[in-house]
Amino acid sequence: MALRVAKPVEHERDALGAMATRGLVDLTMPFSERTIPVPGHPPPEAEPLHVIERDGVRNTVLRFSIHTGTHIDAPSHFIGDGATIDEIPIERFWRPALRLDLTDAEPGEAIGLDRLEAAGFSPERTRNAILLLATGWTDKVWQTERLYGDNPFLADDAAKAVATARPAALGLDFAVDDVRPWPNHTTLLGAEVLLIENLMGLPALPADGFELIAFPLRLTGENGGPARVVASIPR
Repeated sequence: MALRVAKPVEHERDALGAMATRGLVDLTMPFSERTIPVPGHPPPEAEPLHVIERDGVRNTVLRFSIHTGTHIDAPSHFIGDGATIDEIPIERFWRPALRLDLTDAEPGEAIGLDRLEAAGFSPERTRNAILLLATGWTDKVWQTERLYGDNPFLADDAAKAVATARPAALGLDFAVDDVRPWPNHTTLLGAEVLLIENLMGLPALPADGFELIAFPLRLTGENGGPARVVASIPR
């Protein structure tokens, strides 16, 4: 008997056609029990619930902080009455994007507003877009304790300028803050700027002309969520 192949319905053909004209770049950190957690957070644990040999099916129980690996911070992460991740309008997670090249940043450096402006930051271009700050830090150290060790971080004046510019989100591959009480998180989330953290592959992106798709899990009442983050770039 000949194998029958299902034909795509009209909207599927449209989607396939759109995919053919765009390239997708996965910016998500691979996730496993080896993923480095934020200091003070538990390491991820994966426990088999069902196995093929015994149950005829595989299933796994995961335990980890929702701020491990690539994830999105909602305002309620630091703001008492801030929006939770499920309350954010879905369109906020799919926006035109801008990428600033900060690949000359040194380990442990405070990246200030002067550095952002030299890389092309301007409030007019940033508003309602997703602003990406690319140092390449995660690409080099994501499997080592250096990830949250001698990492670059955002300086106070840079955080305040980004908050004032009001992008839909700020995505970055280095730390938002240096030390507790994490004031830049409060500044940015207080301005309802979502934070997309632990991205990878940012230096290879174009400076603009592409979109970022960053959908978190729809966790009811939670302060953030793991996300699969993808750049959609015209070919």
